[in-house]
Amino acid sequence: MKSLIIIVFIFFSSSLLAAERPSDFAYGAALEADGSEALYEVVLPAAVYRGVARADLGDVRVFNGADEIVPYALRPRRTTSADAPAPLALTLFPLKARTGASIEGLSISVHRSAGGAASINVTSSGGSGSEKRTVGYLVDLSTQERALRNIEFDWQAVADGFAGKLRIDASDDLASWRTLVAAAPLVSLEVAGQKLEQKRVELPRQKMKYLRLSWLPQVGGTAPPDLVSARGELAAQFIEAPREWEKVAAAKGEKPGEFVYDLRGHLPVDRVRFALPEPNTVVQVELLARDRADQPWRFVARGVAYRLRQGGGEIASPELMLATTTDRYWLLRIDQRGGGVGSGAPGLAAGWVPQRLVFAARGKPPFQLAYGNREAKPASLAISTLIPGYKEDSDAAIRSAKPAAQQTVNVKSAQALAQQELGGEARREQAVDWKRWSLWAALVLGVLILGAMAWRLTRQLNTQDAQRKDG
Repeated sequence: MKSLIIIVFIFFSSSLLAAERPSDFAYGAALEADGSEALYEVVLPAAVYRGVARADLGDVRVFNGADEIVPYALRPRRTTSADAPAPLALTLFPLKARTGASIEGLSISVHRSAGGAASINVTSSGGSGSEKRTVGYLVDLSTQERALRNIEFDWQAVADGFAGKLRIDASDDLASWRTLVAAAPLVSLEVAGQKLEQKRVELPRQKMKYLRLSWLPQVGGTAPPDLVSARGELAAQFIEAPREWEKVAAAKGEKPGEFVYDLRGHLPVDRVRFALPEPNTVVQVELLARDRADQPWRFVARGVAYRLRQGGGEIASPELMLATTTDRYWLLRIDQRGGGVGSGAPGLAAGWVPQRLVFAARGKPPFQLAYGNREAKPASLAISTLIPGYKEDSDAAIRSAKPAAQQTVNVKSAQALAQQELGGEARREQAVDWKRWSLWAALVLGVLILGAMAWRLTRQLNTQDAQRKDG
């Protein structure tokens, strides 16, 4: 009886604790990594998204040459990035007026030569005397495409230090001005060896062509120092990450104006393009999605699609921006008012930013990417665990491990993957849950064993009672 219990325990443990092997997954691809670095990064191609059984990529693994799973993590997807523009040296054009004239009374015009050099003409009304003094400064930003985030000034040194306030006005035509900063404090003081400086002025995020700078009156009428330089910091520009694109043919839906698209996988789509069949078409569209054919449709986005002739060419509607959606099936509903899209079916192109997987090169190569197992559970680490001190806004340099590509003449996309069949398509399908059935079998067998033991013990007790009565 004890031997039987031990056998059951061994069977139960082995069924639950069996290590995953590459053959447990449907497909795989060799990775170009020699193991000389600690970490490698692979950009997941479209074939992986089509081969996985889980939309969260929980059935992706990396194996080494000994078919052992190595630690890995999924890097957060960055769909946009911000550039870091270099500081911009600004030219300060002095604005001079007669004594007593204010900066509001100045008439300013800018003339630009063929080479782009600017010259400033200033005329003033009011004031007295022929001598002119500097009452402010003009900054020409008309050639800049971005707004300024801030300006850092410097001025002539003052023996006892300086503390004043600067007013900054903006204009697009040099005639009408609006105040951006009413009284920005600028300070340069030194007391008992301690230095206090405030030379930067933060600006509202507004695009303007010209800035007008002027000092506010000082206490006691002290003349402010002359500004000698200014340096601006341009606003960051967000750049869209490069995307993979997949064109999908349409199938007619159940109702007029409905078209169905099958992406054949769990692509993390966040952009959609429409290709309307006929020019001079403008339609309202609604996009829905679902992961399985037996699920109800879920609303994703709504917008306008168009294709118009203009100036001998054509213009098309921009990409429709979506929240990231990994559903396989998509439904396009087109408002039929105005005739819909006419004859033909609209094409759809799905765009996504591929996930980046980082793995530790533990063990010996070759390393292999494996995916597609409906029974697999998520096994990835947090990226901060795999890379201590990792920050999302930093772009840590990690050596690339490209999946082996097909031997074709023109390989321009990560989709051209030399995919290998491991366990086959059956691994992705709903199969018999042997672990669950093994657990139930072990439990039932255990109950039977306990029942047999109880029956045997009861029989022994009954025999002993009968013997005592006979004695």
